[in-house]
Amino acid sequence: MGKLRTSEFFNNSNLTLIAVESVDLRYHKTNTSCVLHGSIDPVAVIVRSAVGTYALDMEAKPVNLDQLKEDIPELYAMLHE
Repeated sequence: MGKLRTSEFFNNSNLTLIAVESVDLRYHKTNTSCVLHGSIDPVAVIVRSAVGTYALDMEAKPVNLDQLKEDIPELYAMLHE
């Protein structure tokens, strides 16, 4: 898994949805060229509402939100605005 990042993709007065994505960049250089390959893969969705905040993986199974906060420093700031 690559570097984790977040992006808020829905927000209204009742609900906020945040995507957690894995970003992986790789490159290979030769004498005559450079090849760059990148991928972005979904990891989880964080749901924040009046009921509470929780995270689900891509199979809709619960994910440890505290662990995600440790792995993604900017997530803590997003959730505590």
